[in-house]
Amino acid sequence: MAFFTNFRKSAQELKSVHCIVTIGMLLAVAVVLDGFGSIRIGDFLKINFTFLPLSLIGILFGPVAGLFSGLMVDIIGYIINPIGGFIPWLVLITGLEGLIYGMVLYNIKTEKTVFTVIRIVAARLSVCLICNLTLNTLALYSYGFLGEGSFEMVFGARIATNTITFCIGSYMMMAVLLPLKQFYDRKIRKLSVKSAGERN
Repeated sequence: MAFFTNFRKSAQELKSVHCIVTIGMLLAVAVVLDGFGSIRIGDFLKINFTFLPLSLIGILFGPVAGLFSGLMVDIIGYIINPIGGFIPWLVLITGLEGLIYGMVLYNIKTEKTVFTVIRIVAARLSVCLICNLTLNTLALYSYGFLGEGSFEMVFGARIATNTITFCIGSYMMMAVLLPLKQFYDRKIRKLSVKSAGERN
């Protein structure tokens, strides 16, 4: 029941001006990181840090906002920096990434408890396994963008990359996103609630 409640609350978040403005700023950061803050290996394989603003959107505003933001990151990123052709499957996979962050991390506590750490690790691990390692590999391999060789060989090579990004990403999410959520809750969200009360 709480699962569906989070989807409803996330959809309601999108009615807030503060939410829309915050998502817009974080999308801008994500697009910049996607285009210029990436470690690129060839034309189609890259290690980037777009997961930070995307996961923060999921933490703050939930799965609906996360899904929308994930889709927009890839679409806007391609419009600004159209390298390698537009692949709809990759857009959907990034949308799924935002959805996962929103489902697992929405309204997470900012205290670094064991449960908080488990949720962050679970979210990052789910994205790495489902989106990055499995679906992205299948999509890129099927389009012929990962070079020649068997799927098993390509998959094995990407395991090493995703293991590294999982470890780095989990640590960065705990170090960066929890303080940012705490700041948002104390300053911006409180201001939004106060403004809404004054209008009423």
